[in-house]
Amino acid sequence: MKTHGIDHLTPVQKTLMITLKGRALDSRSARPILSDPLAAALLDRLDYDTDTVRLGPGVQIGIAIRTGILDRAVDAFVRAHPDAVVVELGCGLETRMFRIDPPATVDWYDVDFPEVVALREELLPHRANAHSIGRSALDPRWTDTIPPDRPTVVVGDGFFGFLTEEQNRRVLARITDHFARGELVANAYTRIAARMAASYTGSVGMPKGFRAFGFDDPRHLSELNPRLAFVGEQTGAAAPESRRLPGPYRLLARWFARWTAQARRGVWVVRYRF
Repeated sequence: MKTHGIDHLTPVQKTLMITLKGRALDSRSARPILSDPLAAALLDRLDYDTDTVRLGPGVQIGIAIRTGILDRAVDAFVRAHPDAVVVELGCGLETRMFRIDPPATVDWYDVDFPEVVALREELLPHRANAHSIGRSALDPRWTDTIPPDRPTVVVGDGFFGFLTEEQNRRVLARITDHFARGELVANAYTRIAARMAASYTGSVGMPKGFRAFGFDDPRHLSELNPRLAFVGEQTGAAAPESRRLPGPYRLLARWFARWTAQARRGVWVVRYRF
């Protein structure tokens, strides 16, 4: 049943439809990679022509794989730190908390524009340890209500790609200025992949000239903020989720996995410690 419209959202806010639809389509497939039935339920409640959100099979699969990689990184962190704080930047209608189901001792903060946070609060089930912050991450006050002294994992799925390099520098500085210790895990785009992103972001109204923020060396974010120490990366081609791909895609993933630089042009997740 359609219950909520999103015509009031800006194009950049509507990009939440890209990852939501990708997870929903995966959940409805015969052999889901991620399996997120809540995403499918949310998509059904939005009064929006979802057919206009154009995702090729590769993009849909990529969303499922990168979401799985991010889930595992966050899950590992909260298992190692039962008193952890999780911060989801540019949360959109992400349902990661419900897939991971962290213990009540973990506090989860979802950060996005006020209009998006209001939509989340109307659509998603309430949890006592879930907290919404309706502010742009470019507003330094977004950290005001988040504890600074607990182990913190900051996760960004697609978030950093929508900022300029200077804006990324500011957000990264806010993270390391506020939080005493923790990890940052996010998907990244090579410069080639960043140019290609316009092929599907345009379907939600992003300008034709939009180019995602991209870099080819994972240590580039450490150059933007030396307090971030690069600790690892995971490409979709080498991820466990790739074993669930259809035959032709699985063979292609095995081929790509042999060359890290090439594999980074697909799903690419980077992790840093601070």
